[in-house]
Amino acid sequence: MIAMIFSCKKCMIGIILLTLPCLIKAQINPSKKHALLVAVADYPETGGWDQLSALNDVQHLQKGLKNQGFDSKNIEQLVNMQVTKTGIQAAFERLLKRIQAGDIVVVHFSGHGLQLETNANKIDGLDECFVTYPALSPEKIDINDSVKLHTEMAKYLRGHELGELLKGLRKKLGPWGDLLVMLDFCNSGGATRGENKVRGGKKPLVSKSFKANQHQRSDSSQLFREAQLGAELSGLSPYCVISATRPEELDTETKDENGKGIGPLSYAAYLSFQKLSSTITYQGLFAKIQSTMHQLVKEQHPLLEGNASNKRVFGGAVIQQEPFYEIDQIVSPALLTIKAGNLSGLGVGTKLGFYPIGTTQTKALKPIVIGTITKSNRYDAEISLETAGSIKNSKDAWVFVLEKQMALPKIMVALSPYKHASPEDKSSLEQLLINLPNVGMSDQADLWLVKGEEKDSILIASNASCFAAATGLLQSADALKEQLRRYGQYQFLSGLEEQVPEMNVLVKLLPVINDQIDTAAMVQKTVNGILEFTEGDQVTLSIHNMGKKAVYVNILDLQPDGIINAILPYKNAPEGKRNYLPQDLRIMPGQEYVFEPKDFLIKLSKPYGTEVFKVFVSEKEIDLEPMATKKFQLGNTIQKRGDLTQLELLLLDSYQTVIKRGNSASDGSIMNLLFRIKPRSN
Repeated sequence: MIAMIFSCKKCMIGIILLTLPCLIKAQINPSKKHALLVAVADYPETGGWDQLSALNDVQHLQKGLKNQGFDSKNIEQLVNMQVTKTGIQAAFERLLKRIQAGDIVVVHFSGHGLQLETNANKIDGLDECFVTYPALSPEKIDINDSVKLHTEMAKYLRGHELGELLKGLRKKLGPWGDLLVMLDFCNSGGATRGENKVRGGKKPLVSKSFKANQHQRSDSSQLFREAQLGAELSGLSPYCVISATRPEELDTETKDENGKGIGPLSYAAYLSFQKLSSTITYQGLFAKIQSTMHQLVKEQHPLLEGNASNKRVFGGAVIQQEPFYEIDQIVSPALLTIKAGNLSGLGVGTKLGFYPIGTTQTKALKPIVIGTITKSNRYDAEISLETAGSIKNSKDAWVFVLEKQMALPKIMVALSPYKHASPEDKSSLEQLLINLPNVGMSDQADLWLVKGEEKDSILIASNASCFAAATGLLQSADALKEQLRRYGQYQFLSGLEEQVPEMNVLVKLLPVINDQIDTAAMVQKTVNGILEFTEGDQVTLSIHNMGKKAVYVNILDLQPDGIINAILPYKNAPEGKRNYLPQDLRIMPGQEYVFEPKDFLIKLSKPYGTEVFKVFVSEKEIDLEPMATKKFQLGNTIQKRGDLTQLELLLLDSYQTVIKRGNSASDGSIMNLLFRIKPRSN
C-alpha cells in the first residue's frame, strides 16, 4: 500500500549506478554460445523422490536457446540416469574442452534440491545440494549407520562442488566471457497444498549428532558461496546466477502453454528469451523472469546473484525474436490447430499471420496466409485459414499474433469449510456461482469464499490476503459478481506486458532518508536482485526516457491483496500541493524526470508481499486513472471510445468478458516494476 503527497518538478540529476567497467574487446573470432542443461524428472521409485516434469524444462530451454542463436550441437542435455555426480563432472569436462575464451555459456539445473549437514564453517551448518538420480531421500537413509549415511551423502552434488566446476568454466572463459547459471529447484523444507509438484521440500539430511539449535537459517538460497565461485580472482569471467526461490520457499511447478507441468524458473526464462533487446542487461533479464514468475507462482520469489547484473545479456549478441507459436495439426486444408489457447490470451476472433520458419520480426513482411481462431480452449485453439491449402505441412510456417481477441481469465473459486453456514446456505451459494459468468469452482482456486458470522470474505488463495469483506456478500449475486469482476480485472492487468522498442522508460524507486534522496541506500535495499522495503519506508520516483520518442507515462499500483491504485496521473493532491495531470507526464527522449521528496513522496505500508507498479508508456497523451478506478462510468465525464488510445481502450474493455487488442506494435509499451514490502523488525 502507498500513501502519497504529490507535486512535481522537472529536473535533470545524475544517478550514481554501480556498473562493471566498460571494456572494448578486439576479437578475431566471434563468441560462440554453449549450454549444459541438467535435469532429473524420473527419479527411481526406490529413492523416495517424487517424479517431476524436469524434461519439459529442458525441451523449452533448448527451444528458447536455439531461438537465441545457440547451435544444437553446442547444447548438451544430461538427463535422468545420466545425472550422477561423475556424470555431471564428465559433462563439465566436455564443456570445458568445447569452449574458448570470450564464449558465452548457460548452465541450467532442474530437479529436486536438499540441504545436507556440512563440516564447513557455515552460518547454518548446511550445504545446499542438487539431488542426483541415484541419491536417496532422507527417510530412506538410516542416520544411525554413519558409514551408510556418508556413502549416501556422497551421491549428492554439494554447493561447493558445483562452485568449483563453475569456477573452472570462468577461468576458461576469461574476463570477456559470459556465464549464466539457472537453478530450478529449492533447498528449503516446509509443506505445500495442491496438485502441483514440489521440487525439494524435504527436511535436511543430517547426522544423529547434528545440533540444530547451534545453527541459523542461511540468509541466502544460493547453491554456492562467494568463497567458492565469487572470489574475484584476475582472469575470471563475470557470472550471473538466477535461483528459483528464496531460502524459506518451495519451488512449485506450474503449467506451460500446453497444460503440462514445468519448472517456473525454466518457463519464465523460456518466455523471457522471446523478449530480449540488444541492450538488455542480466538485471533486466532477471526483471522479466521475476515479473513472469509473479504471474505463474505468486508465492515464489526468484533470486539474482553474481557480478554481471549490469552486463549485457550474451554480450549483446541477442536475437530480437517476436513471440510465435508452432502448428500442431492440420485438420483439413482450411483448418489447423496450435497448442495455445485462452490461457495464452488467444480468444475466439484472434487474427494470426503465418510466416516462414525462422522469421524473427514480421513488421515488414507479408504473411503466407492469415487465419482466425474459431475455437479456443485453455491450452489449444482451432484456426480457420483465409486461403485453403496454403499450409500443407506443420513445418511450413510459424504462427504470429496480428490482433488479439482476449477472453478474461476464468476465475476459479473454492468454498471454505462452513463454520457459520447451514447446508442450505452452501447449496444456495453453489447455485449462485454456477450462474455467474466466467467463474468456475476448483480446489486449485484463485479465491477462497469464506462465510463469516458477521461478514463474508473473499481471500486470495496464493497469499491469504483479504480481497473483499462485507455483510451478506455471499448472498448477493450482484455484490459477488462485482467483486469477482474486480478481481478478474486485477488479474488481467497483472498479466499485461508489451514492449515497443521506440518507447522504453526506466522507472526507479529512490529511497528518501531525512527528506533527501539517498541513492547509496539502493544497494542496501536490493537483496538478491529484488528491491525490498520495510513498512514505513519513504520513496520517490525517477523516470528516464531511454527511447527515441517523446512519451507520456502512467503508473498503476497493484497491491498483493488485489487493490488497484493510481500513482500517475494524480488529480486530487492535498491542499497546497500540485495536481499531477496527464498532460504533465510527457518526457522527452533522453530526459530523466526526478521527483523531489518535498513535492512527491510515497510512504510504503501494508499489505506485505510483492507489489507491482504497472508502467504504461504511450506516444499519445493517456489517462488510465479513471479506467483503473471505474470513475469513467460516473457523471457526464465519460469519453467517447473514438477519443481513447489503444492503452485506454484496453483498460476500458477489461470491464467486459472479451477484450480486443491490436497487434504487438500497438501505441504503447507496458512494463513492470516489482518490489517487496516487509514488516519492520522490532
